[in-house]
Amino acid sequence: MRRVSVKKAVVLGAALLVTAGPLAGLGKAAPEVAADAPVSWAPAPNSIVNPSVNSDGAAWVPFRTRPVRPSVDERLDDPVLHGAIDVHAHLAPDSYARLADAFEIAKLAHERGLRGIVLKNHWTETAGTAWLVRKYAGAPGLEVFGGLSLNVPVGGINPQAVRYFAEVEGRHGRIVWMPTHDAETEVKFHKSSHPYVVVSKDGKLLPSVLEVLDLIAHYDLTLATGHVYAEEMVQIVAEAKKRGIDRIIITHPAMGPMYTNPTIDQLREVVGHGAYVEVVASALINPDFRQNSISLIRTLGPEHFIVSSDAGLAGWYNHTDALVHAARFLREAGFGEDDLNLMFKDNPAKVLGLPVRQG
Repeated sequence: MRRVSVKKAVVLGAALLVTAGPLAGLGKAAPEVAADAPVSWAPAPNSIVNPSVNSDGAAWVPFRTRPVRPSVDERLDDPVLHGAIDVHAHLAPDSYARLADAFEIAKLAHERGLRGIVLKNHWTETAGTAWLVRKYAGAPGLEVFGGLSLNVPVGGINPQAVRYFAEVEGRHGRIVWMPTHDAETEVKFHKSSHPYVVVSKDGKLLPSVLEVLDLIAHYDLTLATGHVYAEEMVQIVAEAKKRGIDRIIITHPAMGPMYTNPTIDQLREVVGHGAYVEVVASALINPDFRQNSISLIRTLGPEHFIVSSDAGLAGWYNHTDALVHAARFLREAGFGEDDLNLMFKDNPAKVLGLPVRQG
């Protein structure tokens, strides 16, 4: 990557002129730096790969063909809900059937005693939705945040998308996910022929990934690793730590090769950097993934895990019921209430940069 100082950029009449460091003017005061601080100005390679023939449309198309059963609110209550934070809550409207909109999810979470939720859409940012929910949902005190997934519709690994997300009114954007359903990993596993997003080339992370990490650090956001290859996940976490990112989520590993599917040693490495491993409710409810997920928690320790619902598909459990079912399977596996409080309440608070509530 070509680098040029601000002084040289002025002399050369470069298109990019940065007067207070490479992240100046991004919404909060940039630190003072020397006038000759290095500034990146070379264009980064495009992270989106377009197939010569797109016969599959987009990653969301297969979800439209899934049979949709009526969703039933079991109205489950459980001590684990009281003060819990769900960092992975999908919402309607979407490009396929979803269970509930953001206002309905917020009301449900508030009624069942949750402390907070992070709204997730694979295809667009939800910081603006979080602002609306806080204002109009009638769920006072519920801490509602937005997310951004760096998939094809937002331009893939797009620093400008991150800048906008971070600066939406209210500053309720909190988690940036690396590519999820549009990740190269998942698209190639399914042998799909729609556009996908890459994060590395020839074993090195793209310059745009590094710029996104710098922006996450600058805006004090939380990084989630998405569905990238396990080797890329390790690289991303290592680079994130170098750039001062302290809040990192390893997105639901141990759910098969179509997602990030790391070895236990790779997980040990990233939790050594302070990352939290996410276990979603379906990984505990589904017997195909349950024992593997429980084994990971036992091996690495509950202090390194968060449990989220990842709920929102029409026909499945709603967000709070999914969390209760997940907690019940963990109790059956021998985890106590202190362990559950860590994974459902304390660690999610830490990974979002919130104070851990006492008592």
